[in-house]
This record gives sequence, structure tokens and C-alpha cells, in this order.
Amino acid sequence: MATTTDEPLPLHELISRILAPEPSFQKPKGLLAGLGTMQALNQRLANQPLLDFINATLRGISQVIFVNNPLSGLLILAAMFIQSPWLGGMSLVGTASATLTAIALKANPGAIQNGIFGLNGMLVGAAMAFFGGFGNGAWNPVWAIATIILSALTAVVMETVGTWFATRFRVAPLGIPFNGVMLPFLLLLAFVPQPFFDLGPPPPPFPAGTIDGFRLVQSLPLGLAQVFFSDKLVSVVLVVLGVAICTPIGAVVGLLGCAMYLLAGLLLGAKPDELYTGLWGYNAALTATAIGGVFYTPNRLSISIGLICAFLASIASILLAPLFSLLKLPLLSVPFSIVTIGCFLILQRSLPSLVPVVLHTVASPEEHRQRFRAAKETIASFRQQLRAALQGQQRNILFEQATPAIKGDLRYIFDAIDRDRSGFLST
Repeated sequence: MATTTDEPLPLHELISRILAPEPSFQKPKGLLAGLGTMQALNQRLANQPLLDFINATLRGISQVIFVNNPLSGLLILAAMFIQSPWLGGMSLVGTASATLTAIALKANPGAIQNGIFGLNGMLVGAAMAFFGGFGNGAWNPVWAIATIILSALTAVVMETVGTWFATRFRVAPLGIPFNGVMLPFLLLLAFVPQPFFDLGPPPPPFPAGTIDGFRLVQSLPLGLAQVFFSDKLVSVVLVVLGVAICTPIGAVVGLLGCAMYLLAGLLLGAKPDELYTGLWGYNAALTATAIGGVFYTPNRLSISIGLICAFLASIASILLAPLFSLLKLPLLSVPFSIVTIGCFLILQRSLPSLVPVVLHTVASPEEHRQRFRAAKETIASFRQQLRAALQGQQRNILFEQATPAIKGDLRYIFDAIDRDRSGFLST
């Protein structure tokens, strides 16, 4: 997901990359099987500019929810068009504008192809369609032109500020380009008189009432669809399906994040309609997914911490909403960005037992888990070989058969284990 490839891989990822995993680890099976990130398609389209651009655009749409798959992007795009043709059209324009700008900037080709630049443009397009629909009305060319410009600007911010942020803190610049472009624009519209953009009247306050348990359960997946400003039943189903065909683990963790939003809302006394519409549940879903399987290898610890952080993002959403309302601003993904980036920075120092994923190797949760399991298997085999060597037993010595590149990687691994730099591994 990052635009830099200079960061060294953690040992478990390097081992899984240079040594072939056992056949049982080559592909998840059963309920855990997903299409993954379809990187073979990227390689196939590398020399076909038009098809590759379509591929990158669809990946950019799905990357909004940490899914890197063009078929998922197509399903999500269909969900937005079903929600509103205006929403789908503006989202497509925003994604394409940001992707084309990144190409013009000669940004990292891999990042462009995997939709890293398009995702912020897609969010700009969806947000502009949402706010413009309440003001000037749908299909207003002024909003479409502004979407092209602002989406292009997110690509510039991503290439400059985003790259610096990822390099400096080793954390993905989650939401920074989108929020950094949209919030000043909306603040300008709210307080500077101008004849072009109308945001419409402020929404009426949610009415008070009692919680209907059945409606509450029904609203659980809405948080995932609200990432794409959608709440129609068919749109919700398509969004959940789009995530699940790429990463079933991601879909489950995202839904658990939505549950954390509902729990936080009940504890803080949120109004029923705030919960039923999944209004800010998308911040919790994104937070849970980011920590529970995208930037950390999914396991019970990472998923548990992801859900705790999703709960915190939900509280931040509910508490920040009145403050942003005073400024006549929407929350957008500010709670998600603040809580998730903050959690990443804390976890880097306080919980080294978590298994991090280097930014330029981010794939699907299933692929992260597969790589980690393959590395564990290799490390276990290494320990057996080491014990055999210490006991003078027969062992396999394959180093001389390795290619020069793999020998270099093995030397890197050896040096990482050889803490005292003696050139030998002690008992």
C-alpha cells in the first residue's frame, strides 16, 4: 500500500518469500478461500495501458475498504450505481482523476496499479456526490469539475505528504489525503459566500426513541456499506459480497467492527436512528479491518486489539460529531484516521508480539496468514536441522545449491539471528 520499497522485510516475511511453502500452505481452502489480490492479473496487464488503467481504477474503488481486487471493485461500483447513478458516476470520475494524476506524476507504478492513489479520489467523488446532491442537486457540472480537481489534488498529497509520512513513521497515511483535501474545501464553502456550491440546509437532528433490537441487528452490515455512502439493501449486500470474495477474514472482521460501533452507541446513549443507519459505523469497520488483518497478520491478538480500537473509533465518532457540527463540517473518516494511526504508533513500541506487515507487502489477511504459517514451518524445520547439527546427526545442507540472490537473503537472515556478530550460531 505504500509507495516506498526500501524498508527491509521482517524475518518471517523474508523467509516465506525465499523458501517455497509446503503445498498445504499455498492456497487457503474451504471457508477461508478468497480470490485474494489477483497479482497475476497485474502482471498480465502490465503492457496493456488501457486495460491496466481499468484494473487500477477498480482496485482503487475497493482499496477504500482495504480490498485490492478488481472484481470486488466492480461489485462495489455496481452497489454505488444502484444506490444512486450520480454517486456511482462521481465516484468513478474521482477514482479515474486521481489515478491519471498519479500516472502523470510518474508515481510508483506498483502503487498506481494496486489502486493506492485511486482510493482517495474515489472517496472525494463519493463525498462530493453526497453533499452536492443535498445542495445544488445531482448532475450539477460544477460539482463534477470540482471533483476532478480535488481528486487530482489527493494524488499530489499522497505522492508528497503521504510518502513522507509512510517513510518517517512506517505507518500508512490513512485518510490523510482525503480528509486533508475535503475538509478545507467544505470549510471554505461553509464560511465564504460564493454562488457556485450549495450545501443545502443542515440535516434535522435525530429524534429520540427506544431501541428496537431487531432493527439493531439488521443494521449491523450497514457500516461497511456506509464506507461508500450507501444504505440500500442491494447495495449493502453487494459491498459485503465484494469484500468477502477477496478476503472472508476481512469481511468478518469488518462486521465485528460494526458491532463495536453499535455497542459503543448503546453505552453512550446514541439515538436509535444514529445506530440504525450505521452513520459512523464505517469508521469502526475500517479501524477493525486495518489492525485486525491488513497491517498485522490476523490472529486472535491482532483481531482483539483491532476490535478494541474500533470501539475507541466509535466513541471518537460519537463525541466528535457535535464539535464538527459547530464548524458545519462532516466527520468524514477523521475518527478512523486519528485512532488507527495513533494505535499503530503505540503498538509499534508496546506490543512487539504482534506480527506486522511491511507497507509495500500488504495483501489480503489470508495471504498474510499464509506467509506467516509458511515461515513458522520453515523456522521449525531450521530448529530441527540445528539440533541435528549439534548432536552430530545427518542433516540436509542445501546452501551451495541456492542462487546468489537467495544466498544473500540467507546471509541477511543469519546476520539477524547472529546477535553477537561472531559469525557462528551458539547453542
